[in-house]
Amino acid sequence: MNLFRLLLLAALLAACTAEVRESDLFRPTPGGALTEAAGYSVTEHRIPTPDGPRLYAVHLRRPGSRATILYFGGNGYTIGRHGAWTAKMFSYLDVDLMIVDHRGYGLSEGVPGLAAIDDGLTAFDYLRALVGPKGTIVVHGHSLGSFVAGHVAANRVAQGVVLESSATTAEEWAKARTPGLAKPFVKVRVARNLRGRGNLANMARIEEPLLLLVGEKDRTTPWTLSQSLYEASPLPENRKMLRVLESAGHNDVMTLGGTIYAYNQFLAGKVDRPAS
Repeated sequence: MNLFRLLLLAALLAACTAEVRESDLFRPTPGGALTEAAGYSVTEHRIPTPDGPRLYAVHLRRPGSRATILYFGGNGYTIGRHGAWTAKMFSYLDVDLMIVDHRGYGLSEGVPGLAAIDDGLTAFDYLRALVGPKGTIVVHGHSLGSFVAGHVAANRVAQGVVLESSATTAEEWAKARTPGLAKPFVKVRVARNLRGRGNLANMARIEEPLLLLVGEKDRTTPWTLSQSLYEASPLPENRKMLRVLESAGHNDVMTLGGTIYAYNQFLAGKVDRPAS
């Protein structure tokens, strides 16, 4: 049983309010390094942040790549445990990758928390210096990492942004996660420092082409939240794309052929109008 459901169960038993706090969302996971990945040359980096901690990152390059994906994983993601799998998924797209461990996760230093959102800007600036002003950077974030990616896209100039299994606000996410039978009995309260956090506020500031990916069977970040982000984006329909993958849940969207097809379209600049 996941932490959110435990909170709800406790609230039901106590007939009280369940509060979602920062510590409930950030659960640091240790991890090791990634020194090799099939088909790529791998370089490790330690990215300094303004307040001191260094972020562990790897830069994966391959001949003839058409872009560099700056990738931020979800909660529990570490480069050492999941980086090789990520490299394999993106190998179908002919791109380079830079993968970054969230602060306090894997081999990154520091204490996990909302500061990880701003770490995304530091990682982007570092990558921009590596690839140069003419390099193509697409920012991609999954779940927790989608909030980092959205924040980066709203504050830096990239060539595209991919939000996978994302959410609008912490409040709407908590509401969407509350089982229907529990709603009359449980009031879910979001801690003050989390209120309004999410990608909804970023939509008006994202000018890059936007790709939203989500699984129809996702129970962690329901697909309706991604639909709301799509509708909130002021981008014209030829610059944004929503793909709801029928057979996917929260963690397997990138394993599907339909995702790779849509991503290839997106990278080629052929963002088609979603089917009605």
